[in-house]
Amino acid sequence: MGVERIPYLLGHSEIARLFDVAPDTPQLWRKRALLGDPDVVISGKPYWLLSTVLALAKPGQRDVPPGRLDEYKASIPNGYFAQVLAEPPSLIGIKELAWIFGKKHTDISQWRNRGTLAPPDLTLSGAPLWLLDTILLDAERRNRTIAAEALESVRRGDREQIKPRGQRDALVRDSDETLSTARTFTNSESAAAIVFVRHLFRAGYEVEVRPYRSNASSRPTNQLPSQNGEDADKA
Repeated sequence: MGVERIPYLLGHSEIARLFDVAPDTPQLWRKRALLGDPDVVISGKPYWLLSTVLALAKPGQRDVPPGRLDEYKASIPNGYFAQVLAEPPSLIGIKELAWIFGKKHTDISQWRNRGTLAPPDLTLSGAPLWLLDTILLDAERRNRTIAAEALESVRRGDREQIKPRGQRDALVRDSDETLSTARTFTNSESAAAIVFVRHLFRAGYEVEVRPYRSNASSRPTNQLPSQNGEDADKA
C-alpha cells in the first residue's frame, strides 16, 4: 500500500460486519432512511465514513460487538478517522481505470488476471480500489498511455465520463418534473428506455418496474416487452 493515508470507509458488507447483522440489512437501512446518502461513490459503489456509520449505533438495538471496530480498523492499514471529507479520497476503481486508460472494463479485468496491473491497495465490499498514485506509477513502469483529460477529471473527483459533444443524452434537457413522471416505451424505443433509466439513477431517483401481463392483442402500443417475455416497465 502506498504512503498516502486512506480515510476509514465502509461499504454495505463492512457495515453489516461491523454491526454483526445480515448482509442485506444495510440496504434495508438505506430504504428506511436510517443510513443516509453515501459520503463518497467510487466506480458506482457507495461508501460511508466510519463516523457516519458509528452514528447509527443505538444501545440495545444497533450495537457494535466488542472488538469488531478494532478488527475493521486493522483491515485498512494507514487508515484515519474523518468526520467529513474535505475532498474525495484519491481512490479509484475499475470504472475509473478503464476511463483513464481508454479501455473497456473487461480489459482491466484481463490485466488483473494476467498479473499485469498493480494489486489493489484496498478491497471494500468485494470491490478492488487503488490509490491514484499507485496506478500512475504502475502505468509509468509498464509504459502505458493515460488519457490526460480523464486523469484530470478523476483528480477533481468527477466519477462520470463526459460524453463527446453531439452524443449527450437528449434527456439532459428534460426538467426534473419530466424525469419523475412515469414513462412507457415501445419495443423500438428500448435504447431510449435504457438512457432514461440511467439518467434517473444519476439524478438520484429510484425506479419502480411494474410487469404488465396480457396477450399481445391487448398490449398497449407504448409498452416495452422485457427480455424474458413479460412486459415491463414503468420508470
